[in-house]
Amino acid sequence: MIKQGPDAKELNFLRELEKHVNKWVAITGYGSDQESIVATGDSILEAREKAESKGFKDTTFFKVPPSDKMFMPLVPV
Repeated sequence: MIKQGPDAKELNFLRELEKHVNKWVAITGYGSDQESIVATGDSILEAREKAESKGFKDTTFFKVPPSDKMFMPLVPV
């Protein structure tokens, strides 16, 4: 089924991402209802170190682009 737009949870996640423009974010539960940002950094290594120091080993990383950009590459590390 194709959704017409994001639901409230997705909108909240997008609003949270907006706080981290041009930063790398580490998230857990990517693509699930449990998706959340657990760390951020100026580099992917900084975000990974912060996530791991909090006990998060299985995370997905990506750099948050400015809102006028459409492409968000995911980087498994």
